[in-house]
Amino acid sequence: MKTIKFLHTLAALAITAASLTACSSDDDDDNKNNQNGQNVPESEAVTSYDDLSFFQNAIISVDSLGRFQSRHYGQSFNNDTTHLYIGVETLADAESLFREWVAPNGNVTKTGNDLTYLLTDYDGKMQGSIFFKASAAAGTLAEVTPSSPSLLKHFRQVTFLQNNAWPFNSTEGKYRLGDIRELNVDHNVSGYTQVTYNFVCIREKSNGVNAMFVAISPDEYVPKTWTPKDLLYNVPAVPGEDKALTISKILRKDWNFFASCFDDAGKGKLNKGELYWLQKKRTYLFKTCQWCIDLSKGDVDQWDFQWHNPSKHFIMCIDWLDD
Repeated sequence: MKTIKFLHTLAALAITAASLTACSSDDDDDNKNNQNGQNVPESEAVTSYDDLSFFQNAIISVDSLGRFQSRHYGQSFNNDTTHLYIGVETLADAESLFREWVAPNGNVTKTGNDLTYLLTDYDGKMQGSIFFKASAAAGTLAEVTPSSPSLLKHFRQVTFLQNNAWPFNSTEGKYRLGDIRELNVDHNVSGYTQVTYNFVCIREKSNGVNAMFVAISPDEYVPKTWTPKDLLYNVPAVPGEDKALTISKILRKDWNFFASCFDDAGKGKLNKGELYWLQKKRTYLFKTCQWCIDLSKGDVDQWDFQWHNPSKHFIMCIDWLDD
């Protein structure tokens, strides 16, 4: 009996060892395939966002060291650059603009006329909160503040004023929707340092909001062929997903009109279903991806260029110039 039990034990151990060896072999094969790029998909939909970064960059752009680059929304009064003001007509307009600064699927709750935006990172970890509170003060519609004064870089508060309470003369900008404006941008892909693009005005100037000009590159590029300085460098002209989603929202309001404007600009075309590069990339364990957007739908994807060779036009946006 002991001999039979012993043989059964040996057989069980042998089966277990074989199973472990097979699993180990499968894992090794999967790991090898990943390292060779065989299991790396060419593209994937972007479904998670860093809410704090999204909100921050929607209003003010900073570089990799956190230094101020440009302001997209808000005007400062009395030399206090940390308190920004925007003029709108109604509280509903203020809320609509605030929601443009919220990442897709952002956790926003509304109580009465007040909003609370709970900020999480890519992994769902809490980062703090942003509060939108309606105001009863004369001429003031709402105040936007963070849960901690140090949460945001280079600004701490945004105040929405009624346009008729704007303290300066509300002058109209020079450019109208669809107008073409020639602007110089630094470009280091093709061996030169500065080029002139025809930008289309897609948003007119208003109180505390600059006009927005967008251009599409005439050529397509594969990210891995970019130089270390990546496309346009001295100015943040290639938008991240925050600004790109705003661009998409504006263009979709009158797509055919804007498509004809880009035709008139004579550079890259504005096409439905086409994907355009954004200024964002992320490195994972076995791949490196560049972000892009379908402007006709507002869908953001990431495309691997470590193992694949995706080629696309890129979009540029300038919204910090006074016209």
